[in-house]
Amino acid sequence: MTQEQRDAEFLLSRPEFMRFLSAAIHAAGIVGQQVGADGHLTRDLSFLEGRRSLGFDLLQMAHAGQPEPIRASDTQALTTLTAALRQTLNPQDTANDRRRTRTDRYADLPDADA
Repeated sequence: MTQEQRDAEFLLSRPEFMRFLSAAIHAAGIVGQQVGADGHLTRDLSFLEGRRSLGFDLLQMAHAGQPEPIRASDTQALTTLTAALRQTLNPQDTANDRRRTRTDRYADLPDADA
């Protein structure tokens, strides 16, 4: 396994990176077209294709961190695309994100005695 693959494997395990990758995929226009209300492209087509190409390159670089059986069977990086979109749509609950109960809602406030 190369250093790039180890780095990609580490990044794929991080929810922050998966959210970043999802934002990059959306910004690149991979999952949607950017057209105006009248149906015409709002920018030059070559510019949009360049953005999409860069988005696919980022996706392929991240896909290098997948296990070998997944990389061998999924050459289009759809597994990585799905994982990035899933992380954005269904983020994992963390301790700070849980709702506070009635008894601990003042837990973050400093003590008045200090």
